[in-house]
Amino acid sequence: MAGTRHRRRSGVPFDLWRGRDDAAWQAWVYMSQERALIRRAEMTDLSKVETVARATWRVAYAGIIPDEVQRRLLDSWYSLQSLGRALTAKESSFLVAESSGEVIGFAQFVRRSSESVELTRIYVLPDRQRSGIGMRLLDAGLAEFTKEGLKEVTVQVERDNSNGRRFYERAGFAEPRELSHDVQGFVLSLVEYRRPILNFTLTSTD
Repeated sequence: MAGTRHRRRSGVPFDLWRGRDDAAWQAWVYMSQERALIRRAEMTDLSKVETVARATWRVAYAGIIPDEVQRRLLDSWYSLQSLGRALTAKESSFLVAESSGEVIGFAQFVRRSSESVELTRIYVLPDRQRSGIGMRLLDAGLAEFTKEGLKEVTVQVERDNSNGRRFYERAGFAEPRELSHDVQGFVLSLVEYRRPILNFTLTSTD
């Protein structure tokens, strides 16, 4: 993974992802008196990513996924070993939102073909939601894939997760298609959305 460097332009620090000095590669979000940086995840972030996931799942999936099933899936999908594999997977882009040195949200995208990428997970701490962080994580990924020439992003969300579905629909995802997945003996009822990446422009900061 390429290292991260910082320099100053008009008082704003820029991440140079993959050596590119390009404003479309980062997003500074102003939340009250705080600023949140969207950057590439590192191994040292993984325990914080797990913490965010455990805090967020309890709220997001209350009444949708039973508590015991949540614990099993979190233990499997958010162990340090599993997150480490996700971080280093060749076709994966793993981003975090950082504020005051703390990880407050994250997103992972996985390239599925030469034209398509899947948003496999995106979560923001419950007390930091509705502050633009989720959209900035999404924007950062879309900016990257625009440069690569990918054409479409897909996402799957729990059918009864109304907050999640509203988020994706506001972000331009459409063409919902219902499907189900059996995960460790529990059937997830899902909706798959998709949206084009072409002509994406980064959303202005709040």
